[in-house]
Amino acid sequence: MFKIFRIWFNFPLWKQILVGLILGIIVGLVFKHRAVALEPFGFMFIHAIQLLVAPVVLTSIVCAILSLDSYKLVGKVMTKAVVIYAFSMAVAATIGILVANALHVGDGLTITATTPGLGLPTGFSTDGASLGNILLGIVPSSSIAALASNNVLQILIFAFILGIALKNSGKEGKPVQDLFLSFSKVVFKFCHIIISFAPYGIFALIASVFGQYGLSALIPLFKLIAAVYLGCLIMIFGYYTLVLLIRGISPIFFFKNILNPVVTAYTTSSSAATLPITMRTAKENLKLDPRISDFMLPLGTSLNLNGLSIYLSVATIFAAHIFGINFNIPQYIAMVMSIVVIAAGAAAIPGSALVVMGAIMQSCGIPIGALPLIAGVDRFNDMAQTTTNVIGDLFAATIVSKGQKLSKEDKQHLDEVHVTPADDCHVDH
Repeated sequence: MFKIFRIWFNFPLWKQILVGLILGIIVGLVFKHRAVALEPFGFMFIHAIQLLVAPVVLTSIVCAILSLDSYKLVGKVMTKAVVIYAFSMAVAATIGILVANALHVGDGLTITATTPGLGLPTGFSTDGASLGNILLGIVPSSSIAALASNNVLQILIFAFILGIALKNSGKEGKPVQDLFLSFSKVVFKFCHIIISFAPYGIFALIASVFGQYGLSALIPLFKLIAAVYLGCLIMIFGYYTLVLLIRGISPIFFFKNILNPVVTAYTTSSSAATLPITMRTAKENLKLDPRISDFMLPLGTSLNLNGLSIYLSVATIFAAHIFGINFNIPQYIAMVMSIVVIAAGAAAIPGSALVVMGAIMQSCGIPIGALPLIAGVDRFNDMAQTTTNVIGDLFAATIVSKGQKLSKEDKQHLDEVHVTPADDCHVDH
């Protein structure tokens, strides 16, 4: 018996989640409506995810702004990198929205939001909201109220302004800066604890869903995976290829010389684990300036998450369709903005795919009760989105390296900056 427990706890989290998904499906199909009795245990996990949203968004955004101090010396490269990252992620999120709507992901599976724990979050109306009302709604009138209600957009604004203030506060603000940096580590450990219960929460909710809906619940999941893969292919062979051609760089040369990191990223589902291969490929195969590629590639693992942006937008539309929620154009714009900021800001959180996804959904007024369904197939989507992230990092480094003329001072500054690869603790599992 103890040997079985030891084997189970030695499994990677994604394998535990996959086992939870499979067992949940079996239990739901076998016990049918009696499996609904497991639903409260699943909602406990959903509540725990909601509990993480406010501290995760607050600490990750503040700490991300504080960390930018080390990049002041590389203004030209940093500015170009951030612009490319933000624009590419916005394009990726838009592609995800278009593909998800075109494939009607989530259609055929309807869950009501009347169950306790699945109600709509405060602060975002889904009925005819205008861009003006959305913009007005993201400015918090009370920081405490924003945190208490899990209003993600308002927390973002508060965290951004607070981070800027702390960054410019000098020695007087150093104790508060240190407090946030220390608190972020506590939040990361908190995430580890909550996410470790994911297999059990997913088992309970999946059993409940399949107990109510049977095998018909599988079709929307296949559509979700198909939409993520299609969106990633469009991003890679559409957007990346087009921009490379515009900048006078051969897409054939580019893709031919990045096969090693692509294969590694797809099989490991980890940008950080792939990073040494990615950096070597940039220097030896793509012939990029190592001062630029060695700076941008580690930075990109945290800030340039195009594949994740696609995944988040597809998952958000999937959840919206399940709950019968439709968006207008201003709300789609707000969704894209939320994805770009929250995904980049929270990228260093361990096992944070569910937390980031929950934050995006809450910012868009969508109940997060669809998370267990999405989490059950997360590993399959993670492989595609991680590969897209890695290609996007090489793409951005290529664009900047080929078009950047550095002064002697810039080169010296880049030589002095050493960005070490982040621990494998971001959304790429």
